[in-house]
Formats: sequence, structure tokens, C-alpha cells
Amino acid sequence: MKIKKIVIYGFGKHENKTIDFVDGVNVMYGQNEAGKTTIQQFIIQTLFGFPQKNSSQLRYEPKSGGIYGGQVHVQDDVHGECIIERVRGKSSGDVTVIFEDGTQGGEEALHEILRQYDRASFESVFSFSLLQLQGFERMDEIELSRTLLASGTTGIDSLLSVEKKMEKEIGDLFKKTGRNPEMNVRLQELKDLETDLKKEQERVSAYSPKVKRIREIEREWMDTKNAYDRVREQNQSFGLQLQLLPLYERKQTLLTKLDRMKHVVFPADGIRRFETVQSKLTEMEAKMRGLTAEIEELNKRLQDRPDNQKLQTIERLLSREIEWHKWRTEIGAIRERLGHLKAKRLQVLDRLGLDNDNLILQADVSIHQEESLYEQLQTIAELDRQQGYIDRQLTQLENALGEVRKDQLALQKNPLSEEELKRVDEWPSIERRLAEAKAYLQFRQTTSASGNSLLLLVIAILSIMAVGFGLVDKQWLFVVIGVCLAVVAALLGFANKKDPVDTKLNEMKKFVAAYSGYENEMKGLTEKIAAYRQKESQLSEAARNYERQMSGMETEFESLSQKIENLEVELSGFFITYGMHKIPNSGILHEFFGMARSLQEIKRESQELNDRRNLLEGQLQERREEIVSIIGLDAPEDTFYEKVRSDFIQEKSAIQSFTTHSERLETILTERNELGLLIQSLQEQRDLLFKEATVNTEEHYYQAYTDFEEKCRLMQQLGDTDSQLAMHEIQGDQIDLSEEELRVKISEAEKEMSDLEYRLDQLVQEKSTLKIETEKLLTDDAYQQKQQFFELKKAEFMELGKKWAVRQTIVAAIKSTMNNLKDKKLPNVLLGAESIFRELTGDKYVSLGILENGLFQAVSKDGVRYPIIELSQATKEQAYISLRLSLAMEMEKTAPFPIIMDDPFVHFDEIRLSRMKKIIEQLGLKHQFIYFTCHDKIVEEWTNAKIITVSTSGSAKGAIAR
Repeated sequence: MKIKKIVIYGFGKHENKTIDFVDGVNVMYGQNEAGKTTIQQFIIQTLFGFPQKNSSQLRYEPKSGGIYGGQVHVQDDVHGECIIERVRGKSSGDVTVIFEDGTQGGEEALHEILRQYDRASFESVFSFSLLQLQGFERMDEIELSRTLLASGTTGIDSLLSVEKKMEKEIGDLFKKTGRNPEMNVRLQELKDLETDLKKEQERVSAYSPKVKRIREIEREWMDTKNAYDRVREQNQSFGLQLQLLPLYERKQTLLTKLDRMKHVVFPADGIRRFETVQSKLTEMEAKMRGLTAEIEELNKRLQDRPDNQKLQTIERLLSREIEWHKWRTEIGAIRERLGHLKAKRLQVLDRLGLDNDNLILQADVSIHQEESLYEQLQTIAELDRQQGYIDRQLTQLENALGEVRKDQLALQKNPLSEEELKRVDEWPSIERRLAEAKAYLQFRQTTSASGNSLLLLVIAILSIMAVGFGLVDKQWLFVVIGVCLAVVAALLGFANKKDPVDTKLNEMKKFVAAYSGYENEMKGLTEKIAAYRQKESQLSEAARNYERQMSGMETEFESLSQKIENLEVELSGFFITYGMHKIPNSGILHEFFGMARSLQEIKRESQELNDRRNLLEGQLQERREEIVSIIGLDAPEDTFYEKVRSDFIQEKSAIQSFTTHSERLETILTERNELGLLIQSLQEQRDLLFKEATVNTEEHYYQAYTDFEEKCRLMQQLGDTDSQLAMHEIQGDQIDLSEEELRVKISEAEKEMSDLEYRLDQLVQEKSTLKIETEKLLTDDAYQQKQQFFELKKAEFMELGKKWAVRQTIVAAIKSTMNNLKDKKLPNVLLGAESIFRELTGDKYVSLGILENGLFQAVSKDGVRYPIIELSQATKEQAYISLRLSLAMEMEKTAPFPIIMDDPFVHFDEIRLSRMKKIIEQLGLKHQFIYFTCHDKIVEEWTNAKIITVSTSGSAKGAIAR
């Protein structure tokens, strides 16, 4: 997955900003407070969610308001190009994933793109900064080795801190030679109490024989009870056999009947097959009779054959019918058009106010003549449009000014009250005190519950990790350990205590209770006053602007009116040229030229239409004579072709009928032959069914079916009987006793059960008597008190033992997990880290390994082994970075994420920094790197990377929320 672009709507100090990235190395450069960390957090929080409002992590909400969030555009090998958008919404923000095909998804789709990684897992591998390297100098060898081990594996860094805490708590609970740990103190108290308890036992030893007899009675009662249960089970077994005896006898009867019918056979699905064949056979025979009758009828109809000569003659005339109708239609259209032209000519003359068109027909109405007129008309039209536009603008400005005046009057009717202004002025000081009170209460609650809550959280996390690790690697011991840890966490969750109450705490609670509900109200009131003042200022400014605009437009309107009047006077001289005695409005000049040209065009078109009409009338007369000579018609001209068409349909129908009957006869003959073969096949199928049932007639066939159904019914009853016997786990052939013998066995078992019940009652009475006598010996409760106190101390010791065992189990689980990760995953990571570390140090160190005790060491090229603690600060950091980069490369297929680095190379010298850049450029061929720095020198030397200056990057383009 590679980040192609980020679009920031609003995040911290950045707003409406777009930044493009390339596939390889991207260097984000900027001075201190330029916003580099803000961009880094924007990428991480857009992918994994905004922090909670009460979280220690910053939320980077926009300083100037607006939309909170933005987009991250990514290119993924599996999902293609995706847009991940997160904006303000629920606690972590509302996320939308837009895929390449336009489909959209939510959190589940984002988790799939991120391969189910959360923020902590992502930052433990793909994101690291200078802050993670600054503590190396203060670490001892074990801490440093564990930190390096955590950098080469995922999720182990949190385990190391938990292991260290658990080992300290184990030492506080118990030590072999210690005296002060809690378990050592409780153990000595138990020894002293046990001595006192033994002395008290000797004093009450008089009741020991009776207690011994009570125990003997309990053992005898138990033996008698077991014997009673055995006899009762035997009695129940005999009773069950007695109930199943009728089923056994019925089974024998069914077997006898089936033996007599073993030779009965019948075809599978025989009745349906027989009836299907018989039905088809009857149907086919009836169809054969129908086809024979139809063949005879068709032979009679085909005796008379029609003549085709007349049909061809009529068809030739019909093929030219369209031409006939076209001539007649065109003559009618010409006559109608001549009438329209005449009416149009008179209409144009009336509009021009002339008696005849002789002068107009001889007039010059050329384009050149009109052009000089059109230029002036265009000028007048343009001036009219400008004048109309200004008039509409004036109307709009008057309406807008009226609306502003109305808004000013409405605003003045609802002025702000003095009380509201006073409350808003006093609220900032109250709000600061309220924030201090809430912070104090939060601090008290956090400090009072941090101890137990942290322990419960750690145990719960370890429980989940142990169960998950055990299920994945099939290490069932880890699953059991995880379940035990979950039970311990549940038991420890009930031990909460109340914090002491002090005076300041009460005061803070009262202050919060008094003002905590006013935040939203005061926020709304403040916004209301600000909005009122802003609106008042906006309305006044808007009114002044409208008045200035109206004054300028009125002056421009008067100037345009004067120009139009001068042009209209010049145009009036054109009318006299065309014989117009009355000068109309100057606005019809362009229309006048059009009407003059229309009169001339009407004259030419009328002459052409008269010539075309004469030609068509001659062609119609020729066709009329041809039809009469061929068909011999003597009818009105409008019905000529109707009679021709009627004769054509009649002749054609006779020929088609003859052809259809001929084709049908051939089809029926073929069908009759096929039907005969089908009838023969059906008869053979029927005979085969008779043969399978070993019968010769239909009556015997149905009788065989009845016998076969009886056999199936008997087999079904036998199966039901076997099922009933199997339900009681007793097969029919296991009942080897008669009914009388079973009843005798049941009677004997019931008598034996009665004797055993009597013995049980005797033992219960004797035990009750001895119980009363022993309780009298224990009226002195001194022994009970000491025993109770001993048990109490023993319970306290056991509780401490549980805590010790839990912590020991946690430490063992962590060590086992670390060893497993070290043995399975770390070797491949170490191979890659050695290669990077060797290249980074210029082959000064050729190997980077881990010893059996878990400590790291570096091997120089001359074979000298250096514990990791003896390396310089920068070399330790280089080993750490080598492991982190190797782990990212190892996880390329399962988690192909970009690597985000925040200035981790500041301690490198120039040579090793140059080698580090070369390594990153090589790795950048497969991975995307986003490097944040504030150092000019690093930017200048990194020539093969895309340099992005934070302070000048991006623009408002594209940074708009959907």
C-alpha cells in the first residue's frame, strides 16, 4: 500500500491543503513549528481514528473551526486506488472508503485495507522517531537488548515492561530467605497457629471413636445405596424386556409372511410407466386415424389448379399505384399552395398599406441595401438591451434594498438585553475555574483507581495474547494459562476502595455541580451575541452599497435614452423610397425588407407551381387510359385501384390456398410414417413391462402390483418394529425369557430393594444419634474459634499465593512467548538486519546476533565480539533502525505499509548518513518512505527523493469535503 496524496480539510494549523507523494522516498522539510508532526499525525489518525477527547494524545482540531479531518489517497495491490476519508463524527470520527469502481465502505472496509492492524501495531513497526532513540544512553545491557529484541518482533515491547513489573511484585510477595515479604510473615503466623490448634485437638479427643463410627456408617450407607441402585437397574431392565416382548412376537409374524412372498417381483415405478405407455399408445392410435382422414380431404381440394397469368397483370398495375397517388396528391398540394400564396400576397399588401404590388415587385431589396439599414437597427437593439438590463438591475437593487431595510427593522425589534451581555462578560473567568475543578476531580479519580486498573488491564491483555498465541500455534498450555489469567482478572475486579474525602474535593464537586450544565447554554449565548453584532454591521454596509449602485445606474439609463432617440430620427427617411405615404414606427424597418422580398418570392413560386400542375395532369390522363384498357374498368377515378386491389387479393388467395394444401399433404404423409414407428415402439415397451412382472395381460399386471405393495407394506412394518426395539438398545433376538419368567425376576428384585431400603433407614437413624452425642462434646467453642482464625489466616496466605502464582505465570508466559518469537520469527529478521547494519557501518561490523541469554552482540570484521552496551550511542541507534527496517521488509507481503520516520538520523556522522540514504533509496524500490526533518543539510544532500516543503506545500485545490 502506498500513499499517493493527502487532502487536509482542517487539521491543527493546516487547512485546505493538498500534498502529493511519490512511490519511493518523500522528504517532508520544515522548520520548527512548521507543522511536520501535524501532517504525520494527520496520516496516522486518518488511517486509525481520532483520539478520544479525554486521551493523552492530541486531537489536532482546526484552530479556525471548519471541517475537521481530510482524505488519504492510497494505491493498494489488492484493492486498487482507494480514498480514505475521515471527518468529525463519533469519537474516532466518521470514516468513508471510496473504491476504484465507485463503491463505498466504512470501518470494516478500512480494517480490510489495513490488514486488521491497529495504531499501536502500525507504530511498533512502520513509524518511529528520534524520541524512541533518546533513552538508549541510560539503558543497561539487559534493557537495551530487550529493546532491540522488541524492534525485531511485533508486540513484544509491551510484554517486556509488564514482565519487569511482575518480577518486582513477586519479590515483594515472597522470598526464600526473607522475613519481611507478606507471604513470609503469613507463613510464620500459620506455623504458630497450627501448634495452638494441635493442643486444642488433644483436649477434645474424647469424641474421636464416635466420629470414627459415623464415618463407618457413611461408608456402609454408601455401599448399601450402590447395591440398591444396581438392583433397581436390573428391575428396570426386566420391566423393559416385558414391555418389548409383544414387539418381538410381532417381528416373528412379519418375517413368516415375508418368507411366503419372497418370489413376488414388479418393475420399479411400474404402474406409472405402464399407464404412461398405455396413454401414449391410445393417443397415437387416435392421431393416426385423424391423419388418414385429413389426407383424403386434402386430395379432394387439390383437384382444381388456378391460373397465374391474370395475377401477374394485376400485380404490375399495383406496383405503380404509389406513383398514381403521388401525382394526385401533388396536384392537390399545388392547388392548395397556390391558394395560400394568393392569401399571403393580399395579407402582405394589407400590412404594407398598398393597393397593388407593382412598385414593390420592381424595387431593389438587395442585401447591400438592407445592410446599411441593419447596422442602425442593430445599434438601436443593442441600446435597447442595455437600457432593459439597467432597468432590471435597478428593480433588483430596489427590491434588495427593501429587504435590507426590513431586516434592519426586524433586528431593531429584538435588541440584546443588558443581562445577557453581562453574563457573557463574566463567563470566561467562571469557565477557567470550572475547567480547573474538573481537572482536579479527574486527577483524584485517576490516582485512586490507577493501581488495580493497570493490573487488571495487564492481566486481561496477557490473557488474550496467551489464548491467541496458543490457538494459532496449537500450544494448548498457553490457552489454559490465558483462561486462568482471565479468571484471576475477574476475581480481582471486585476489590475497589473509596478514596478519602477532603475539603477541597467537596468544594470542587459543588462548583462543578453548580456550573457544569451551563457550558452549552453560554456557548450558544456567546454565539448569539456575536451573530447579532455581525448581522447588524453586515446590513448597514449592504444598504450603503445598494444606494451607491442605484445612483450610477440611473445616470447611465438617461444617456442611453438620448442615443436611441437620435438614431430613430435618421431611419425615418427610408420609407419614402418604397412608396410609403405614411411613415410607420421605425421599429418595422427590418420587417419591411422581409415583406418586400416575400412579395417577389410569391410571384416566382406561383409561376413554377402552375407549370408543374399542367405536367402532372397530363401524366394522370395517360395512366387512366392504361388501366381501363387492361382491366376493363368503368368506375369513378377514386375507386380505380380499390377494384384492382380486390381482384389481386382474390387471385392471390386462391394460389396461396393451393400451395398451402400441397405442403400440408406432404407434411402429413411424413408425420403418418413417423407415427407408425412410434406406435410400434410403445407396444414393445408395454410388452417389456409385462415380461418384467411375469404376466401376459393388463389384468394380471395390476394384480402383480397389488401383491408387490403388500410385500412393501410388510417390509415397512418390519423396519418400524426393528426401530422401536433399537430405541431401547435391546435387539429382538436378545429377549430369551418368557413372560412368566420375567414377572418372577421382577418380583424378586422388588423384594431385595425393600430389604435394602430398610437397612438404609437403620443406618440413618444410628448416624443421627451419634451426631447429637458428638455435638454435645463440642459446646466449648474455643477450638472452633482457633480453627476459624487458622482458616482465616490460611485464606489470606492462599490469596497471597494466588497473586504470587499469577505473577509467576505471567512472567513464564512472557518468557515463553519471547523465546517462541525469537526462535521462529527473529532469525529471518536478523539476517536482513545484519545486511543493513554491515552496509551502514562500512563492514566494520559483519554480524548482529542474539545470545542464549537474550543479550545482543555485534561482531566486527576481525572477529571481536562486542556486547551491544559497549557500542556508541549512534551505533546503537543504527542497530535499532536496521532491525526495524528488516522487520518491515520481512512483513512486506502481509503488511505492505509505507514507513514513516521523524528525524531518526540526527546522531549519524556524514559517512553513515550517506550510507543510510543509499540504503533507504534501495529499499524505496519496494517500500514507500515518508521522512520528516528540519535540517537543511539533509534536504540538500538527498537528491534522489521528492522534497516537500511543509510551509509552502499544498493549496486549497481539491481540499473540499464531500
